[in-house]
Amino acid sequence: MIPAVEVGGARVFLGDCRDVLKSLPDNSVDSVVTDPPYELGFMGKKWDNSGIAYDVTVWEECLRVLKPGGHILAFGGSRTWHRLAVAVEDAGFELRDSIAWIYGSGFPKSLDVSKAIEKKLGVEPIGKKPAYGAISSRELIEQRGWNNIENALIMPETQTDEGKQWQGWGTALKPAFEPVVVGRKPLVGTVAENVLLWGVGGLNIDGSRIGTGEDRANGGESGKSAIWGENNNQIERPNGGRWPANVILDEVTAGLLDEQSGVSRDGVAGARTGSANGYEGGWGAQENHRSGYGGAGGASRFFYVAKASRRDRNEGLEELEATSAGDMVDREEGSAGMNSPRAGAGRTSGAKNFHPTVKPTQLMRYLIKLVTPAGGVVLDPFTGSGSTGKAALLDGFQFVGAELTEEYLPIIEGRLRWASEQEAETDDTLF
Repeated sequence: MIPAVEVGGARVFLGDCRDVLKSLPDNSVDSVVTDPPYELGFMGKKWDNSGIAYDVTVWEECLRVLKPGGHILAFGGSRTWHRLAVAVEDAGFELRDSIAWIYGSGFPKSLDVSKAIEKKLGVEPIGKKPAYGAISSRELIEQRGWNNIENALIMPETQTDEGKQWQGWGTALKPAFEPVVVGRKPLVGTVAENVLLWGVGGLNIDGSRIGTGEDRANGGESGKSAIWGENNNQIERPNGGRWPANVILDEVTAGLLDEQSGVSRDGVAGARTGSANGYEGGWGAQENHRSGYGGAGGASRFFYVAKASRRDRNEGLEELEATSAGDMVDREEGSAGMNSPRAGAGRTSGAKNFHPTVKPTQLMRYLIKLVTPAGGVVLDPFTGSGSTGKAALLDGFQFVGAELTEEYLPIIEGRLRWASEQEAETDDTLF
């Protein structure tokens, strides 16, 4: 099978991933890091309502091409990830854990029960309807100083007793997390034997530690911390920082968490020392002493913070045309459907990367590094706009992907080419 896109160490094949995977050799990739469809019919996209994420044969093929002991990280929707996890497990993977990616940018797609009742009763609304299309742009919200979209809406007045009885009731929570299924292909022998034979089987703990204080300031190298030997002698060791957790925050949730927790000092955690970190809870270095990490800061200092960039989506796409809001939601300009946030209005209007579910590159870099040996091959059977491939190339990994939708190929190629043209990077922006 001939790649549709080939840039540097990355190859992306156009077609159904079940067919593409069959063309790959057994035991040929080191990790699978992927963002499959959540099967929610998001924005009316057919690819998000096909059931392929629950197809055991997909994950059986991933198992076959993955080296023994290799890990799979697969994103899922909060409503549907259980079916994804079952399919991955039924394919033969051992489920090892799950990671929660927590973010603050989700928009509640909830039905107002009181308004629905009054509509059912034939009552005409009095007041100004929510102008979703006019205020769905994040730039406009910031420009006008609104705290969030809800504050910007002027809702119609509730008129009937029935409506007033159910005022304030809705049908959905604000989406704020996406789970990641963590699985591993069965080992050949012990962990040690498998790692020596196949070069995979463990997690890159030291390489993924959450840096402390000076480590953050220096751009992410974990640097050195001290451990205590006999007679309280300090012994320097490389790769300090906190053990990576199964929770990942974005900047919004990290800031909220630190605001709630305030600044606190670390307690005793074994005999480690180090310095403070947190989203804005103080990255400054602290003196070494035998009191945990010897740091202070907000609660977010215990978790990796995935930093998303506005320019991330469009890097390498300068030659592509921007997409209109109407194009994004497949509706006519000015129509009620186009203005509804349930259809995704304003999500990426004006963007050159018009894929509706782009993951932050920094997040994907962190996850790839956690489960992939240096220079290893990363597989993403649901390439989308190429975030996994972009992240892989930035850190010197090889990449193999499959994508069913041909219109995403120019986006994938542009992003991969941009990543391949960057100078060899260290971990400077990872932590």
